[in-house]
Amino acid sequence: MTNPADRRKLPVPGPKRRRRAVLHLALVGLVLLLSGFVAVRLVGPYVVSSNLVRGSMERAISRWSGHEVEIHGTPTIAFWPQPRISLPDVVIRDGRGNGGKVLAEIAELSAAFGVVQAALGTPVFDDFRLTRPVLRLTRNGMGRLEWGGEGLLTQAIAEARKNGASRPGGENDAQVGSITIENGRIDVLDTASGHRLTLDSVFSDMTWPFMSAPLHGSANLLLGGVVTRIDFSARDPLMLFAGAVTDLELKFASPSAKGSFQGKAGVFPPRFASGRMSLDVSDVHALLAWAGMALPGTEALRKISMETTATADPDRLRLEDLTFSANDAAASGIVMIGPGKSGKPRLSGTLAFQNMDIVTFLGAFSLSAPETTTREGRSGLLDWLEFDLSLSARSATLASLTLTDVGASVMATDSALVFDIAESTLAGGTLTGHLEGRDGAFDKGAKLDIALSNADLAEIEAKLALTGPLPLGPGSLTLSATTDVALWSMKPTDITGKLSLQAGPGRISNVDAEQIETLARTRPFFRLSEAAKNDLSFDTLDSEAELTGGAIDIRSGRLEGRDRIVTYSGIIPFDFKGLALSAEMLKPAAEDQPQQKLRFFVGGSWPDLIISPVATLK
Repeated sequence: MTNPADRRKLPVPGPKRRRRAVLHLALVGLVLLLSGFVAVRLVGPYVVSSNLVRGSMERAISRWSGHEVEIHGTPTIAFWPQPRISLPDVVIRDGRGNGGKVLAEIAELSAAFGVVQAALGTPVFDDFRLTRPVLRLTRNGMGRLEWGGEGLLTQAIAEARKNGASRPGGENDAQVGSITIENGRIDVLDTASGHRLTLDSVFSDMTWPFMSAPLHGSANLLLGGVVTRIDFSARDPLMLFAGAVTDLELKFASPSAKGSFQGKAGVFPPRFASGRMSLDVSDVHALLAWAGMALPGTEALRKISMETTATADPDRLRLEDLTFSANDAAASGIVMIGPGKSGKPRLSGTLAFQNMDIVTFLGAFSLSAPETTTREGRSGLLDWLEFDLSLSARSATLASLTLTDVGASVMATDSALVFDIAESTLAGGTLTGHLEGRDGAFDKGAKLDIALSNADLAEIEAKLALTGPLPLGPGSLTLSATTDVALWSMKPTDITGKLSLQAGPGRISNVDAEQIETLARTRPFFRLSEAAKNDLSFDTLDSEAELTGGAIDIRSGRLEGRDRIVTYSGIIPFDFKGLALSAEMLKPAAEDQPQQKLRFFVGGSWPDLIISPVATLK
């Protein structure tokens, strides 16, 4: 026997020896696992009945789809590196025989299975792979996808709809696994409109462990010939397929646009409950061309982006914390969509812009798309929506003019489309405006009323790049005009109306009245530039004109100064390349001289004008 003293002297295994023992056990375990893996693969063909696996797979597809399954090719089973059955040329029909409607055609359908379960006669399938499948779906009048049949999926959807949610581990909670689609096509026929949507070249990977489990996946596909990627995740996919609202995440990206949604929503039919959504369009015209839409008058619009939180009430949708940008113009606000008086949805709310292009903004109301109900013609934005929006902008551009501190509104109903500028500042003055579309649209013409008061005429003339002998000083202008063509394609010859201008006190630069009188005494005509030593000052200036034929027809004009009165009338083309005026300059009598009157004609190319006295002064 060994006494305790001797036992204390026995060697104790050190750290290195313990590590070697653990490593040895791990290697033995790994070898056993690999051996078992290889052994199962080797003996699989001998213990697994291929007919059993094929029959089980065929029954599984039928159970899932609820329809008749036809396999026209010869099935194959492979055991390396994973047991897998492949069924070529699979057809799923809605009914028996060739008379049934074809719902799906699959060039090859394969799935993995467990050798042990297959050897026991109950194979369990996983990792489904569909090669070149063609799925034919129908969208009914309620916006839901119809598949029909009494398969597991249909039963599970019905049970989820009945319970208000999927029940984990329920009677219809079948195992699914992963699903891969390689080069597939999905055709969706809308029975209400007769239109067909085709998703082509679909490559997708989805993970759906059980029917009650969340569904995650991604897909690359051709949508209308455009490469598009979609990432999606549904917390309760059965409720989603049932047409209910559930937690949903969506992202899409294409060469011209990308967007996302995260929140509660439904897809069949499309609707929102609440969530954060975003849209970023990097090429507006490419997106419109792809969608078959037209947006005239917005050729300068290149990109738009939008981000908001959507909240749906029973009868309206609120877009809160809305941020929107078009090119470099940004806006924020809140928008609501609810029932309108005409029965169409009504979009109302407030938008605050940093900078706004008025013509581009108004052009958006002429958005049109192919008609979806009659399959012919086009329908416009105002065929779908009513509008009642309050707008504000720190600055707004209209042609080459810039308005500041703008308060405006736009209202659109079945019979009218009105854009009002309630207040704004232009060149230090106040501008208000009223624009009313013809026949409820801006693409068929419009009526325009503008009132500008106490503005700096010099600043406006500079913005319009006008030079020459023009009135300078504070002035007010009213304009009432109409056009029969779209605002964005309008030319000066398309405008008719009336114009009124009042100004003063001010001056007309480079017009010397005394020099004009002096030259008129000795010369039958002379250049206005020869009488440009001083300016012609005035206390008041009043002009009334008509706009017609691309020109300003001044019917009456009167300029009153300290020592002279000038009346005038004539034609000034809109392009200001010339003019033709007849004028009379009256110098009242003074103590040492009688009244003097000079009648003359002013014409020629602007600003190099020619003055021709009607009668030479003596």
